[in-house]
Amino acid sequence: MSDSTPRLHWYLPTAGESRDVLRGGTNVHRVDGEAPRSPFRPPTLSYLTQVALAVEEAGFDSVLVPTGSYCEDPWVVASALAAVTRDLRFLVALHPRTTTPAYTAHRAATLQRVSGGRLALNVVTGEPGAEAWLHGDLGDKADQYARTDEFLDIYRALFRGETVDRAGKHYTVRAGRLERANGRGPGIPATPEVWFGGSSTYAGDVAAKHADVYLSWLEPLDQLAEKIGWIRGLAAAQGRTARFGVRAWILVRDTHEEAERAALALLDGVDPATQARLRESLLARQSVGQQRGQAHLAAADVTRPESLWVAPGIWGGFGLVAGGPALGFVGSFDDVAARFAEYRRLGVEEFIVSGFPNLEETRWVADGLVPALRRAAAPTEPAAQLATA
Repeated sequence: MSDSTPRLHWYLPTAGESRDVLRGGTNVHRVDGEAPRSPFRPPTLSYLTQVALAVEEAGFDSVLVPTGSYCEDPWVVASALAAVTRDLRFLVALHPRTTTPAYTAHRAATLQRVSGGRLALNVVTGEPGAEAWLHGDLGDKADQYARTDEFLDIYRALFRGETVDRAGKHYTVRAGRLERANGRGPGIPATPEVWFGGSSTYAGDVAAKHADVYLSWLEPLDQLAEKIGWIRGLAAAQGRTARFGVRAWILVRDTHEEAERAALALLDGVDPATQARLRESLLARQSVGQQRGQAHLAAADVTRPESLWVAPGIWGGFGLVAGGPALGFVGSFDDVAARFAEYRRLGVEEFIVSGFPNLEETRWVADGLVPALRRAAAPTEPAAQLATA
């Protein structure tokens, strides 16, 4: 893509997937005791390779590789897929509570070398709860973000080739230095860029200090503009700048009507009680981003399709059936390209999108939306020039 078009990224379904969103869309909110509407696709290396190759052929910049106990290990998967791809970058998600800064720097440098520099890190602080407790992290949100801050301080220092002596609350390092991540050996890569998200006050402070790309879940334009201004101000106070990205679901078709029908089909067979249980579990979380997203769906009613539109081209039905971002882009290729242009004008350069199932939806975006984005970005010739051409 040209510099005037947004940079597109996709998602790797390392928990498996199917056409039945609640059963396989995120693989977190399984519906037990119900027959699936379509076969579940387990996250075998063969299937993930199909998705990665489809994403690379489609021309996407990178693929987000998620982390968590519900899915396969992102480092193992990214390493395996780096061997069968040439240009695709891997945005590997990382919970600081699961590892150490030194081990992460060592791993990242290795994957950078063997992949030819195709690694970026999506640092995910997470929240208190079962997933954190699994790794012995019993702290509150403030403590968790303090851990992330310490982690990234040490990680970046090691990549700069510094000798680290630090006695922090979460990490103690004595005379720490990595020979293979400090620029003294041949072919040592630059530090992989850090993507970071979060909507709480704690997250903003860490993002301002460390993020190369600040990542937000999709929100309406006015709310996202406010958030971007907030992060810009915090980063400027640190003498830094950041790029901005959004993470969203996407469903595009030739016409708006086709896209809306396909979106509503995701809700088929999902009864209101199941939706209510999912929303209750999501709202109970301490994620500010999740709460902000679900707030848009307070009046949503599956029996009233018009209530699911948060803004033109922005559909909230995803938040009724899946975790992650509550909102997504839905519409015709040209209409969604116009929505992308609006977010670009806010300063959003990076779009991580995905659909259900990812393999098939990759082609809808690549074949329809990508040309529409190029058309929207193409300069318009003055009428006098066109008349004499």
